[in-house]
Formats: sequence, structure tokens, C-alpha cells
Amino acid sequence: MVVLSDDEVALIRALLTAVRAIKVRDIDKVLVILAKGEKRGTPPSPAVRLD
Repeated sequence: MVVLSDDEVALIRALLTAVRAIKVRDIDKVLVILAKGEKRGTPPSPAVRLD
């Protein structure tokens, strides 16, 4: 068994909540943007809008 501190538990809970809030459609859009960047040989822009 692993013993976690209160801070570690809070961090894991926050990460899981954030992941749960991500919509599949948003993930698909990001994957398409990344794939287009790879085809052109340029890195994707860090300020990509998902809406």
C-alpha cells in the first residue's frame, strides 16, 4: 500500500477532475492540429484555440 500526503491526494484529485472535464471532441481537435503540424514539419502553435 502507498501512503500519500494530504498535498499529494489534493493534487491527484485536481488532476483527475481536470482530466474528467476534458471533452473527447476537444482531444480530437488537438490531435488533428498536431497531425497537421507534423505533416508540414512545423511545430504547432502553443496558443491554439479549441472553440
